[in-house]
Amino acid sequence: MNIKQNCKKPNVLVLLTDQQRYDTIGVAGYSHMITPNLDYLASSGCLYTNAHSSNPVCMPARHDLLTGLPGRAHGYFTNNRQPIKDYSLPTLPRIFQENGYRTVAVGKMHFFPRRMHHGFGDMFLMEEIPDCRQNDQYATYLKEQGLEHIQNLHGIRPHIYHIPQNSQMDEAHHGTNWVADKMIEWLQQNKEEPFFMMGGWISPHPPCALPKEYRGLYSGQEIPEHVPLSRNCLFGKEENEWYGDIDSEQEKRSIREEYYSSITMVDKHIGRVLNYLEESGILDNTLIIFTSDHGEMLQDKGFYCKMLPYEGAVRIPFIIRYPERFNKGVKNDKFVSLLDIMPTCLDVCGLEYNGGKYELEGESLCSESAKKHRINQVSSCGVGADRWVMNRNKRYKYIYWYNRGYEELFDMQNDPGELVNLMETENYPESEYIKLRDGVIDYEKQWGPDGVIVNGDFVKYDQAEYLMGVANSKFPFFCNKQFQRFNDSSSQEKEQRFIQEIKHALEGRDLPVNDIYNHPAWKKDFSDNWNSFGETQDIMDLLFEK
Repeated sequence: MNIKQNCKKPNVLVLLTDQQRYDTIGVAGYSHMITPNLDYLASSGCLYTNAHSSNPVCMPARHDLLTGLPGRAHGYFTNNRQPIKDYSLPTLPRIFQENGYRTVAVGKMHFFPRRMHHGFGDMFLMEEIPDCRQNDQYATYLKEQGLEHIQNLHGIRPHIYHIPQNSQMDEAHHGTNWVADKMIEWLQQNKEEPFFMMGGWISPHPPCALPKEYRGLYSGQEIPEHVPLSRNCLFGKEENEWYGDIDSEQEKRSIREEYYSSITMVDKHIGRVLNYLEESGILDNTLIIFTSDHGEMLQDKGFYCKMLPYEGAVRIPFIIRYPERFNKGVKNDKFVSLLDIMPTCLDVCGLEYNGGKYELEGESLCSESAKKHRINQVSSCGVGADRWVMNRNKRYKYIYWYNRGYEELFDMQNDPGELVNLMETENYPESEYIKLRDGVIDYEKQWGPDGVIVNGDFVKYDQAEYLMGVANSKFPFFCNKQFQRFNDSSSQEKEQRFIQEIKHALEGRDLPVNDIYNHPAWKKDFSDNWNSFGETQDIMDLLFEK
């Protein structure tokens, strides 16, 4: 590739939150949100109202963005601890670095190995669960500030994953603040050269552990109700305590309030970065893309978390600002996805893509000769019986679950909450069903895992319905395995810190730790995982007994 010599090359800034739903920006029509800086970004740029995650779980989504290609190319269909499938794949930072740009990653990236740079010249990482302090610059920063005793840097996961928590540090040292600090610090030193920067915030990914200034921010305000319970037969249609179905409305509301507060905190610190760009005179020469890797169900349909084909999980916020190519204040309702970010960045900066055997699945959002009609959106997630694939247009959404070959079809115009599966009614639009189903089979042939399409049709896995503790419940078993272990202290010191921190996290919240969830299977799972972390055998007495 030839290096461009133009000293006024556009800069690129990708602002990426984690697990932020589409309906969390005030100016986008969601007036309950306090997001003045994202409102400004949208009002001075282009807001895409039908943006989707191509795979609504962290590692696949981020590698889709990084490479511009779905899972068959890079190997991530779900979260797993494995290296990228093909190190020769062009990545956004590598292409920019090869063309004379300074490249930097700040915050959460979720690569494996952790410090695999993928073309980033500088990396200042802040990951959710650090494996060691030396690999995590935020953890190192806390030690430098005399805060090395803090064990749960981003909230406590075991037992209280979805429970609103107090932060273990004040706002000045909070990770959300640190990401903005580090981005501005790097820009102060490097802004004279063209740059590609990606800033990644962990928030609003649970657990929500906020400084005191953000508690009660949405208390008493009108906020949206969650979509009513409407899980399908794979997850169990009946009310179930594992999903938090029997929680009071106030308990459910407090979780939504904290989630929104977390976004408002990120918004404040995004504003600091934007202000610095403006003060430095480089705002209008910087292509800014704000989005999230995926959404959060936030109790909709009776679910928490991500990894689902429903609106709360798969739709994301998406804003682009670059005055030279995007008119300000525009709302665009065409389908876009994370796969469109690479071709858009390359197009704006006049760079070329050479991907060998692959062509980019997405397309530049400012292409003057667009080939994609953007009337459909395909998303997928998982492997084996846990896999699903979705295809939708403006009116209908089709979903195929490989578990038992279960199918869903929703009328998104008349049923935006996805409450009624038309496949279970006497009359459904057969022609639309066939068209969407055929489209998703074609996608799976090209981009899905090997063997999912046989003789031109989906394979089917026979598996019982999901049981308690699944990833989309309020109390998923996986979080009990996520004790923070990176500190250099002894097991006894770690367990004492955990006990102190879990009590601090819930202090003043009228929710004693022993009242969180007392299901015997949940307590046993916590205790079993505790035994690989701590030494005190009577942890149940310390934490759970009244």
